[in-house]
Amino acid sequence: MKILILSSSVREKRNTHMVATAIGQRMREKYGIDAEVVDLKEEALPHLHWLYKAHPEPPESMGKLFDRFMDCDGYIFVSPEHNGSYSAALKNVVDHFPKDAYLKKPIGISTVSTGGMGGMRAALQMQLLVLALKGFPMPEMLLTPNVTSKFENGELADEDFENTMDRYIENYIWYANALIEKRIAEK
Repeated sequence: MKILILSSSVREKRNTHMVATAIGQRMREKYGIDAEVVDLKEEALPHLHWLYKAHPEPPESMGKLFDRFMDCDGYIFVSPEHNGSYSAALKNVVDHFPKDAYLKKPIGISTVSTGGMGGMRAALQMQLLVLALKGFPMPEMLLTPNVTSKFENGELADEDFENTMDRYIENYIWYANALIEKRIAEK
């Protein structure tokens, strides 16, 4: 199983990347999943002027990212909550590529906030985004409220949240396996 974890904050001082990195690390080390964190800050896609497949001369980096999207079995979208919604960087990257990149793939949702609600409003909007992409949103979401109290020096330091993250990952793996098996059976 190959999972891409989209770390979708591009700000200088960002908390979202800590959460995305922790999810990826736990998926690899504890569960043996091939999980790759895609840092949208590093990818630095331009604002959407051309869809990838319609671009007259797509940048090589965009082609490589498209290949990674097409080759993965599923995603986890990790976003901060910005003004009650998910990040513009997340919307920008998913809009660059055709729906084939998301079609019938399991997509987990994780939101990050320094406030007490954990990005709930962004998470609900992300579920609608996933449906529009023709992906399958995992019913359970990983909300990270008060994120700065859960990490020390960039490392996960809150045992209760660590257990919450593990349950989320275990449920994501179950959900992803069920959908992947069905996709394989349809071929």
